[in-house]
Order: sequence, then structure tokens, then C-alpha cells
Amino acid sequence: MPPWFPRLPRTDRRVIAGLGAFTLVGLLLAYGWWRQQARIPVGIGIDMPLTSGGAIDPSDKNTADLYLEDNPDSRIAIRLYYNSADPARAPGELRQAMREGIAFFINTQASNNAVASLDLFRSPQALTINVSATSTRLSNRDDQFLRIIPDLNLEQKAIAAQVNMLPGRRLLILQDTSNLTYTTPALNSFRSRLDSRWELTIRKLSFTTYRPQEIEALLQQPFDALYILGGSFLASIGNMAQQFHRHHPQAPIVLTPWARSAMVEANAGPAAARILQISPYPDSRSDPVLRHYLQRFEGRFGYEPHAGSIGTRQGLELLEQAFRAGYRTPLEVKRYLLTQPSHRTSLGTIRFNRSGDSAGALQAFWLSPAAPAASP
Repeated sequence: MPPWFPRLPRTDRRVIAGLGAFTLVGLLLAYGWWRQQARIPVGIGIDMPLTSGGAIDPSDKNTADLYLEDNPDSRIAIRLYYNSADPARAPGELRQAMREGIAFFINTQASNNAVASLDLFRSPQALTINVSATSTRLSNRDDQFLRIIPDLNLEQKAIAAQVNMLPGRRLLILQDTSNLTYTTPALNSFRSRLDSRWELTIRKLSFTTYRPQEIEALLQQPFDALYILGGSFLASIGNMAQQFHRHHPQAPIVLTPWARSAMVEANAGPAAARILQISPYPDSRSDPVLRHYLQRFEGRFGYEPHAGSIGTRQGLELLEQAFRAGYRTPLEVKRYLLTQPSHRTSLGTIRFNRSGDSAGALQAFWLSPAAPAASP
């Protein structure tokens, strides 16, 4: 200490030291309070059109908008980023979002893109809750990639069980080639669980470049049922259903969970009366809570969202619960979600297994209430 610096009495020095310590504790408490109150960026993927000139479906963006309107005190700050249809571009899009400070994602990627992006979620730097990728290559992994929908083995087991209850023996399968990471193993899983009485005809085609004349001659052949093995909520699935229905007006048409959308149903026209829908989400006609939510959504935005956006809403609520419980890092949030036996959301209960995969079940219902129940 320089000779010109005043030497305070010992008592004064103790008071100043005490005030300094008190101030430091106050600053730390204030920082802790601010950290708990600060909004955390959560990335919501917006799917780019799969076909040239197609429209961007705003369902997930509007789901996030409605969530924040319902929860003005939310700890979540929504950040949007784009999911292109090209799996080669998917990791770069997510990596750029991470560079911009996003550590939490509600991931709307299909299997092709999700598998390509999996390496980004091996370390605890980021966490994603996926609502739409069913590939088993994402299953049973100790990483930061969680799913709130069953994988394709559970999905196809449920679909095969429903098909096995249908009458007939001649089954046509239209398989989408634009997402083979999903449809190839899904087809194998489905066939392994199908009754031997079924005679299969499998036609592979790209649902994104569907042309009715490609399959017109095929659809005129005698079939007892149709399984459209594809998804991505492509409107062309409805067109295929209607084209098949013209030749087989009484035959049931089975759709995957990833074809459940108002646009598919509208494009199906009269064929909707023969569509058997498989889904991890209930039929809104028998679930008043889901029906009210969809009515509110349509009243707010003017259209009914695709079914995947139900998972987006659930994912937002899961992250909100973790943030409000005081968990702020991706690893903390993952541990919180996986150590709870179940999580209640406004649109249903979510159950994870120890790997972060969905332990939920699937349901089946006819799109038309007048359609007959499946029977052997």
C-alpha cells in the first residue's frame, strides 16, 4: 500500500469488506434471478416445399404463435429456421441455427433429414425434440435427440394389426421413393407382421412427382384394400386415394400418421369416407380437448394445421415445464425429461423410455363417422 493511501481503522475495514461481500452476494442473486427469468431461444423448423413452386406450410410457425399468445409469460423465445427437403443441406441449416445461439429445437424433420443431422446431437451442446422422424436409426441412442412419436417398428406393427382386421386378400401398397429412409424399413416391418392371407402388389413411385397416368392401369386391377406408405403431409396422397376410390369404391384405404392433414382429406374427396387413419394423436371428434384446440387454431389462422403440429405444441410445453423447473442447459433439460415417468401437456400425456424415445401408443379411426369399423 503506498504511503499516501489513508489507512482506515480496522473496524472501518471490516465494514467495507462486509459491504463488498453483501454487494457481491446481491449481484449474484440478481444474476441468478435474471438468468431464470430470461427467455431461452427455441428453434422451430419450417419445412421448405418438397416440390418446386409449392407453398410453405405455416402450421408449425402458427403453432408457436398461438402458444405464445396463450402463454404471454413464457420462458421461450421462438426462433424460426428452415428445413429444406434435401438431406444434404439439413445439417448445415441446423448448424447455422446453433451458431446463432439456439440450443433447443422442436425438430420437424422427416427421417431422411433427421438421420443426416444426428451427429449434431451427440454432444450436450444442443437438444432436440423431434415430432416427425420414425426411423429406427434414431432409436435406442444415448444422445440429445428425443422423440415424442413412436418409431416405425411400433408404427408399422399398429398399422399391420389394423390391416389384418380388414376383409379381403389382395392388398396394393404404394410406396413413396422420396423418403426411402422411412418407407423402405417401414415396408419391411409392415410385411413381417402381415397375415399370410394377404397377396401383395407393391408399386414404388415418388409422391412428390406423382402423375395419375403412371398408376391408372395398375389401379384398375382388382384389389381389396390400399395402403399408401408415405407421409410428409403431401397433398398428393389424397389424390392417390381418390384415384383408387374411383375403381374400388368400397375398398378401405390405410394412411400412415404422416398423411393426417386437412389438405390430404380435402384432396381425397369422396375417398375420405373409406380412409382408415393411423395416428399417435386421437380422433378430434372423440377428444373434446383436441377438438377445441383445433377449432381455436382454425379460428385464429383460418385453416386446420397438419397433425404434426400437435407434437410441436406438446414439445413447447415440455420445454416450458423444464425451464420453469429451473433447468437451463440442454443436458439438464434432457435429464429432467427422462427422469420423470410421464409429462402432462394440454394435448395429452408424453412418456419417454430411458433412451428418449416415445413409449406411447397409436390409434386408428375412420375419417368419416359413417365408415364401417374394420372387421375380419
